Amino acid sequence: SYSSSGVYGTLHMAMALLEHGANVKLRHVPYSGAGPALTAILGGHVDALASGPAVVLPHIKAGKLRALAGWGDKRVAALPEVPTFKELGYPDAEFYIWAGVFAPRGTPEPVLARLREAMRQVVGDSEFKGAMEKLETPIAFKQGDEFQRFFDTDARRLAAGVQRVGRVETK
Repeated sequence: SYSSSGVYGTLHMAMALLEHGANVKLRHVPYSGAGPALTAILGGHVDALASGPAVVLPHIKAGKLRALAGWGDKRVAALPEVPTFKELGYPDAEFYIWAGVFAPRGTPEPVLARLREAMRQVVGDSEFKGAMEKLETPIAFKQGDEFQRFFDTDARRLAAGVQRVGRVETK
């Protein structure tokens, strides 16, 4: 069994992609947020949880949780001994929690160029990088066509995952 922050949320969809990729069926136990989902695994009420490293790293270091695999295309810097699901033979179990900056369609190119440059400067700032490192949050700055390709690929992967999960009855 595994806990999640709720039906179709990031923690649920990551595990749903793993279920499909590994051809296994796991019992999903949705909670009303990531905090209760974490509490559930720490309390022994479920067997697994999908999470970003910043949330679980203190519990891994304290010996309360064990990291089994990472979701991305490379290992998590803070957990170099933990393989990715891809390395373990599950290429469909790839999942990212990311943030992006968007502008309305039709925004003039000079405005977009200024926004892109501002974002490039922010993510290149040493103070920002240090803050992200403390949170165990890697920076993967993408813009323009590169970001669009990433977005399109991720959207297709998640849409396919939602279709596989299908309609989930909630109480």
